[in-house]
Amino acid sequence: MVATPIGNLRDFSLRGIETLNESDLILCEDTRKAKVLLKEFNIKTKCKSFHEFTNQKTMEKYISYLKKGKCIALISDAGTPLISDPGYEIVKRAKEEKIQVNPIPGPSSVISALVASGLKINKFIFDGFPPRKSNELESYLEKFLFEKRTLVLFESPRRIKKLAQASLKIFGEKRRVCLAKDISKLHQKFFTGTLKSLLKQMHKDMNLEKGEIVFLIEGTKEKAVIDDINLEILVKSLKGELPLRKISKIASIISNKTSKEIYDTFKEK
Repeated sequence: MVATPIGNLRDFSLRGIETLNESDLILCEDTRKAKVLLKEFNIKTKCKSFHEFTNQKTMEKYISYLKKGKCIALISDAGTPLISDPGYEIVKRAKEEKIQVNPIPGPSSVISALVASGLKINKFIFDGFPPRKSNELESYLEKFLFEKRTLVLFESPRRIKKLAQASLKIFGEKRRVCLAKDISKLHQKFFTGTLKSLLKQMHKDMNLEKGEIVFLIEGTKEKAVIDDINLEILVKSLKGELPLRKISKIASIISNKTSKEIYDTFKEK
């Protein structure tokens, strides 16, 4: 599993180049893109396509190839393989057959965007590409309304403005975000600020809607709050299933009250 550059070819590791040279076969998403990289580093290893539409029969052929002691390198169009890219199935099959799978670390747009974002990233979640349809997108974003971790998404330049507008509607104008585009490339740009300021900047700078984009939404300290009436309903409905101390800890997550306050309130009821 060889990580390849996400933009700047000088980010390709010596170990990555060595691995591709020493492999018996390279599997890639798009042979045209792969050959540009291979030519740049004078890598002569044979290259075959492997993508989400590759059939089971072809995959089993590669597994058989590996079982004979051959070495296959898997690369994506850019970055670390399997991160929102095909490849999971062949790795899973290789593991089932006790075939050794080695990661060759390197560039990752997710990690690069996080460390340069200026957002709080001690905890984060990556969720790939969001839904395309507007109603599905808003419902999807609502799931993260009270998410404490920073959310990392990929989005196409054609839909990034729609994602920013939907985020503004769901999270409000003060939520901090980062739009990272063309990381490590000549026209790399990071914009970090509130959703309101991002949309204002996108109106001024059309280049923010071009290139490869990673979109980050900072987590919140706010939490969903349940009122006293619904809190009592929740506690009573769980009393027959769990100890009150456990219920109190769970309920405190969605209540302004502490777990001790909830416990003291309901221990005599």
